Amino acid sequence: MAFQTETLFVQFLRRTASTAVPEESSPAVNFLLEERLPVLREQIFLSSTPGPTPTGWDIPSWWQAFGNHYSDSVARPLRRALDVSTFATVNQDNHLAIESHQDAVRIESLKAMHQRFPGDFDSTSDLAAELRNLIRSRQPGQSGTFSDDQRSRLASWLDELNEKRDARPAFAAPFGEVEHLLAAPDWATQLRNVLGLAHFGGSPSKPLPVVLCRYNLARVERAARKAKVAAWAAVPTVLEAGGTSGPGTAFFPFPQAALGSNPFGFGVTIDLAANGGLDFKSELLHFRLDYTLDDFVMVGDLTDEITITQLSAARQRHFDLLEPDFRFRTDVS
Repeated sequence: MAFQTETLFVQFLRRTASTAVPEESSPAVNFLLEERLPVLREQIFLSSTPGPTPTGWDIPSWWQAFGNHYSDSVARPLRRALDVSTFATVNQDNHLAIESHQDAVRIESLKAMHQRFPGDFDSTSDLAAELRNLIRSRQPGQSGTFSDDQRSRLASWLDELNEKRDARPAFAAPFGEVEHLLAAPDWATQLRNVLGLAHFGGSPSKPLPVVLCRYNLARVERAARKAKVAAWAAVPTVLEAGGTSGPGTAFFPFPQAALGSNPFGFGVTIDLAANGGLDFKSELLHFRLDYTLDDFVMVGDLTDEITITQLSAARQRHFDLLEPDFRFRTDVS
């Protein structure tokens, strides 16, 4: 629980949380506020250090411990899905018993997808253009504008992409909470902001194409049952927020005391809007899902980036909202 029993580590986190480097202080704040981690998960994380528990923590050892743990316990190959700690019994207190017969959404970077598996698409823009053609063909009177060969080409790309994706948990939001944003011309930017996806950014001269994925969570539940994991949905924690290179900054842990709050019940995204909005959305983690072409419902472009100043302001607003519920808030004040 917030690593309170690990004196050396928590002292390091307190020092780091007060530094002027947001890329380091923000994850430290998250670790200090995180109160949902079972003791065993904390112990497993601390055992991911390069060697014996260090006599003095520093940023490189913390980053390496996080990356090691993420590789060993979170981003596991699909054949090792049982080893994903998020959905294992070790994380039972964070498992969600929610209705699966509802739609969820995610935004995926087409650049990242293309880098993982390009198929026979020469560039990200080529892939984005073909996905736009596919989505346009679903409109009334447009069904004949997309050929069987085009669909087969995309389907082959997606099949290979699914094979190359691992079993890491997916961050998602309920479709009903963001549906009203999708009619806006800048829906991709608005959705990026309310979902707290600070790592997604482009520029007017070099936009980042993204695809909106929409699917029913019942499919996720079936996939989890097939993999025989203990759960299919969970509250996000700091140990899922990041990657092999270290912990992330655009995440905030959800306090236990806020579980019964309305309208939120299991997690809240950071609202990155520059206008200081408080349009927080629910977030959850779910088990890995193989995408189908029907899951890709909109393609858009991001033409701006989230600055570290903008992210820091968004984090402060988020903390102000939840501060009374955080058990260890004095560690970061």
